[in-house]
Amino acid sequence: MNEHQVQRVWSCLKREKSIVIGYVRAYLAECANENWLAVITDSSWEETEVLVLKTRITAVKRIRERGFLTRMRRIYPQKGEQND
Repeated sequence: MNEHQVQRVWSCLKREKSIVIGYVRAYLAECANENWLAVITDSSWEETEVLVLKTRITAVKRIRERGFLTRMRRIYPQKGEQND
């Protein structure tokens, strides 16, 4: 997070029947340098793919192309928390 100067993070889910927990997560992060990160985990939760993209639209598109749900939930900063 510090390397890319992440300011805000959202997550979304993808159902994965082959694992016990039943889903995997993808993350969308807004960076201070106006870039966006798409962080996509695999079904084993051991490997991640980090894509550095120029726009939010492109980042969300890459996440959705891999089958993740469209609903994004903000996880950082928490509601009411200031992010200076």
